[in-house]
Amino acid sequence: MLYISALQERKQAVFNEKNFYPIKFTMKKTTGSPIIYKDAQLLVVDKPTGFSSQAMTEGEVGITEWLALHLQYQIDLYSSLTKSCSGVLLLRRKNQIEKAENDQPVKIAEKKYHFISAKRYRGQTEEDGSWLVERDNSITEESVRFRFLEEGRDYSLYEAATLSCCRRVQEFAEESGIAIVGDGADSPFARLFLHCHSIRLAESGHEFISSTPDSFSFVLKQRDKVLIDTAIAWERRLGWLQLITNSYRLIQRGELDLPVSIDLYDNTLSITGFSEEKTSTQLRTLLEPALDYLRDKLAWQGALLRRHAQNPHQKKLIHDVIQWGAPISSSNIAHEHLLDFEVNINESQHVGLFLDQRDSRRRVWQIAEGRRVANLFSFTCSFSAAALAGGAEVVFSVDLAGSTLARGKGNFALNHLDESGRGKFIKEDVCKWLQRQERKYARNPEEFTPWDLIICDPPVFASAGKGQAFHVEKQWPELARQIRMLLSVRGVALFANNHRGGNASYYRAELEKHFSLVRQMSPPMDFPRLAGSPEHVRIYWCQV
Repeated sequence: MLYISALQERKQAVFNEKNFYPIKFTMKKTTGSPIIYKDAQLLVVDKPTGFSSQAMTEGEVGITEWLALHLQYQIDLYSSLTKSCSGVLLLRRKNQIEKAENDQPVKIAEKKYHFISAKRYRGQTEEDGSWLVERDNSITEESVRFRFLEEGRDYSLYEAATLSCCRRVQEFAEESGIAIVGDGADSPFARLFLHCHSIRLAESGHEFISSTPDSFSFVLKQRDKVLIDTAIAWERRLGWLQLITNSYRLIQRGELDLPVSIDLYDNTLSITGFSEEKTSTQLRTLLEPALDYLRDKLAWQGALLRRHAQNPHQKKLIHDVIQWGAPISSSNIAHEHLLDFEVNINESQHVGLFLDQRDSRRRVWQIAEGRRVANLFSFTCSFSAAALAGGAEVVFSVDLAGSTLARGKGNFALNHLDESGRGKFIKEDVCKWLQRQERKYARNPEEFTPWDLIICDPPVFASAGKGQAFHVEKQWPELARQIRMLLSVRGVALFANNHRGGNASYYRAELEKHFSLVRQMSPPMDFPRLAGSPEHVRIYWCQV
């Protein structure tokens, strides 16, 4: 739930001809919440690094899209930050504009940025130690006033006061000989060390502040690289996911220089190691700086670390399992919006909920009303639960594994969705189910009842019984053809796969042969696309 999280410091009263503001105050972000301030007109947030203010490419989700998707907030930008820059972001609530005819346009008096450079400024300064860089580009005059703040061992912290955008701060810093760390491919760190620390409004004098990120301090103090990378990973998330769920990925594989991923389920860490060389105990020792940092942020209580075998045919896929901290319950509940899902953090291969499909479940919820839905390779039926909660006419969950369907029925019961009778569970090979549907259609197309939404999130590889095997790359073209044929004129299909070694162009091209519109969606914010790493998940929304 969205809420105001701010500290108000009462200062002097301010009066001007247009508005009377009885209190001049400063708003600071409270630890754990990305919401700095909100009222009928304004929403002020702490933007994560690596997350756009607004979508710039097909299928991308920026802050504005995330707020619309998950919190139903329709907003415009008052200010903007580049994808790499973090900090204070001013937003205007569009759904409130017509109701607030007397609201005055918000004008910004000053923005202050903090940034780190590997260089110390050697030019001339004024008496207060600051210096001004100006540029007249014939359209507008732009200026940035820089100030040195703190010196570390190899890096220095600076402040930039301006009305210009963060790109101009980057340009003027480079002109001053203090290029910002992370502004280039040769940076040793996985973020741009530029942060919008504060924004002060012109007429009211109200100031909104986001504290300088932990990673800045760690770099200045030359702390352990694992600790710095963990702080950067946290700064890609910043408590946004805690507004809608208690379960999400804290560390994506590739965010640390260690072969691990770390998920949080309520107050328990589920850690997966991808190393044949290091034991689970060795990985735990190497992770100690990261785990201590995350404990300060989240107060996690128990942890389980297990390793994935690179060749599961020679060794059990899940092995070398260790636990520590508080005892881990045999059953935990993952909350996501208004739904609950049972998860099992133990030695089994699957916890029971794919966190990388959170945004997709939300989209299914939003479009499901009145639709006939088929969820193929349904696993524990989280998509099915989202569709039925969103008002679907009927939802069929199809999977060959009876054990996962049983868990899906449990999820329905957990959310009281079983009472309607509109959820159907089919224990059958998906390929055979599709063939049966195709035969029904071929016998009498006019009497065939088409599907309005089909979800297809197959495994990369699976046993299909009787010595047969399913390979997603091989089966993908046929899945695309059959699903398109079974859809209604308003039909929508969601396709996804986790084939990290697969050819992205191939998967999209096969869908485009059958659908008029194919849009690849970005993964949730806790599964960032990392330079040099394969895509973790591919998600396609397709329209007939």
